[in-house]
Amino acid sequence: MFTKIPNRPDLKKIIAAVLIFFVAEIFISCNPTKKLLPHEYLLEKAEIINTKQTNQPKESFEAFFRQKPNRKLFRSIHFFVWWYNLFDEEKIRQKRITRNLKYDKINSDRVLLYEKKNEERVKKGKAPKTPKLKDKSSQLLVESIRDIGEPAVIFDSTLTEQTRMQMVKFLFSKGYFNNKVIDSVGFSKDSKRATVKYILYPKDPYTVNKITYIMEDEKLGAMILNDTINTLLKVGMQYDTDKLQAERQRITDFALNNGYFYFENAFVNFDVDSNYNNHSVSVAINLKKFAKSYSSSNDSLIYVNHPRMKVENVFIITEPVYTPVKEAKFKDTLKTKRDGTVFLLNSHLAYRQPILINNTDIYRGQWFRKDTSEQTYKQLLGLGIFKNVTIQFLKNEDHTNRLDCYIICNPLFKQSLTAETEGTNTSGNLGIDGSIVYQNKNFFRGGELIELRLQAAISAQKQLSKDTSYINSVNDAVDLNRLQRTFNTIQFGPEFTFSVPRAFFPFSLLPFKKDQLPRTYVKTSLNYQARPEFSRVITNIDYGFSFRSNKGRLRHDFIPFEAYLVRAKLLESFEKSLGDLNDAFLLNSFRDHITTLSKYSLTYTSKENSNTSRKTVYYLKWTIASSGSILREYFKARGVKPDSLDRYLLFKIPFAQFIKTDIDYRIYIPVRTKSRIVYRIAGGIGKPLKNLSGLPYEQSYFSGGPNSVRAWRARTLGPGGYDPSNSSTRFDKIGDILLEANFEYRFHIIKSFNGAFFVDAGNIWRLKKDETKPDGEFVASKFADQIAIGSGVGIRWDLGFFVLRLDLAAPVKDPKYAVGDRWTYDKKPYKQIVANFGIGYPF
Repeated sequence: MFTKIPNRPDLKKIIAAVLIFFVAEIFISCNPTKKLLPHEYLLEKAEIINTKQTNQPKESFEAFFRQKPNRKLFRSIHFFVWWYNLFDEEKIRQKRITRNLKYDKINSDRVLLYEKKNEERVKKGKAPKTPKLKDKSSQLLVESIRDIGEPAVIFDSTLTEQTRMQMVKFLFSKGYFNNKVIDSVGFSKDSKRATVKYILYPKDPYTVNKITYIMEDEKLGAMILNDTINTLLKVGMQYDTDKLQAERQRITDFALNNGYFYFENAFVNFDVDSNYNNHSVSVAINLKKFAKSYSSSNDSLIYVNHPRMKVENVFIITEPVYTPVKEAKFKDTLKTKRDGTVFLLNSHLAYRQPILINNTDIYRGQWFRKDTSEQTYKQLLGLGIFKNVTIQFLKNEDHTNRLDCYIICNPLFKQSLTAETEGTNTSGNLGIDGSIVYQNKNFFRGGELIELRLQAAISAQKQLSKDTSYINSVNDAVDLNRLQRTFNTIQFGPEFTFSVPRAFFPFSLLPFKKDQLPRTYVKTSLNYQARPEFSRVITNIDYGFSFRSNKGRLRHDFIPFEAYLVRAKLLESFEKSLGDLNDAFLLNSFRDHITTLSKYSLTYTSKENSNTSRKTVYYLKWTIASSGSILREYFKARGVKPDSLDRYLLFKIPFAQFIKTDIDYRIYIPVRTKSRIVYRIAGGIGKPLKNLSGLPYEQSYFSGGPNSVRAWRARTLGPGGYDPSNSSTRFDKIGDILLEANFEYRFHIIKSFNGAFFVDAGNIWRLKKDETKPDGEFVASKFADQIAIGSGVGIRWDLGFFVLRLDLAAPVKDPKYAVGDRWTYDKKPYKQIVANFGIGYPF
């Protein structure tokens, strides 16, 4: 008796797919050398051998490649060279000549036209205008399309030798004085390809056996010697030129932070003497004297000790200066009593003195310090009331070895009123959002920010249920077909924010530094939402505090108090439909409830802009929140009786009680010039406690959508292995646990268009078993197999001020199917493609 193996892969389809792949690869890979001359070879590969014998990463040597092999699709297919070779260079050259002749005629006509117009303008006393000419250096459209690919990299022996010599020099700088680098080139005449190997023979490195100091300036030299505990050079370390350069910079920074305003790197030299017998070197650090002109009428120089400079005057200017600052005219001066800082004014001082003085670390009579100048710049700019800040130190004319400090703060407009409108895609629901925003950036003249935002939006939300039986009364009757085609959801309401650039109680009890840029804020909002099935009003208020640490890379947000009240009004038939489901999660989502919580969030960013940085950027955000526990214990201590469901009520409304934490970690890795690889891992867990049996809807997790697992629409994935096709309901899928992982390769296509390949994985789960959502709970032995996987491609249009995004994704593994049948290769996934429209990058 034979047993049929369920869902066995179709072997013919697999073989056909493999054959198509290899035929395509052979077809594309053969093309790159088609246009090469007989003596030319395509550089197929360049590799480095024996890097492990050094203490340097492989990437350090690859940086010296004068020739890098062409990019390949899937590491083997020469798509980009093949694409470039599709275009006829001679035809492009002729098109460029024709286009430029046309541009010459247009530009000539414009110059003549503007000459006549400018004659009239000059007669009227107006300034002449410059004509806008056509740019002949701009690319043709066909060139932009061609440059999706790249020309073949043709092997060049001269560039190979230059690469080899650069590697020799690099190894020498790292202490491998007797190193040797040999290049080996292999040619394949049949395929016209060349492979280059750089073989490293570093030999034994040299170490530092002695460090001496030669101090021509004895006073500064003594100070530097007293600081040698911080030196980067140690006896026994491997010789490294980069370490010497870093030590030179450390000494320079030390001098600049101790009054030596004119000190530069050039005053620190190193004399290195090698001993070839024991592979060691002695390093002498030579501190040179200051070169000074003997007199103003003589070109000869004399060498003296470095002048040590003090700050004589501190001037603060809070208006734009369009001339050299010493030539600028001011109508009034205002001298502070505390430290003698002088405000230079042409009108009244628009800011209270303490907000500026407390954020200025430069004082009269102190030694010049580079670090305090940099810190003052950050603190003043961090107030959010200045467009830019410039700090200048100029020699005082009345005293030797004295400097005058000018701090020029160019203010932002104090008040602004803006109207904003945009298309939105919130959790996969398209809509239109408009708002009017009023801002006052200096309300009490102390850097206080007041923002009043009036916002309204309409969007097309999906119906919550396939079952329309709950719409059965005259008042409830709705044309569902019309609803599903049109905007059916509105929301509007005001939001008010007040923030100040300092710590208030209880945060003022903590010892914060000024350079941590502390800011306290209060925010309150009222939001009305109306959908066909229900309407609700959300009232929110929170009091929070933020500050930075670790040179601004860490941001801490602490909200000791946040509260929001949700009051919902449901259609009677819709409420009955909810009750029939007997789903505690959904019931809690639509009940009136109050949530009071405390929250702490930590955000780490290694660089400012993850999409433009040419270095690897790391981003981490961790949040923990607790709600309702203190309030419940308070009611218990007061002897208040709970209701029949063991819930305590606040203003006759049950309040939420839970603890929750989540994390979001991302890595942005640049690849070549305009490409990058992005990894993201996110997860969270929320534990509902006694007072409310489930997490509030606003605190629950969901998966799917344009910023999540893109092969599923928002809030349609999960929980776990639950199959929603057996249910008549289409309610949002929410859970207590979230796990997600994303991989995305971003690359430049043409002009302002970029593309992406991506793979997403993730799901949500519930903590407790729910009969209405079978297989939706988290089980350690099952959850890995319940991870959904989707993949796809995307295109992004970068308009500068924002990015429009379209991602197309299809499911690869769907956990709603039975165990062993979750891969979708035999389920026509191309028919399940989901289009995600978004604004900005997904992460």
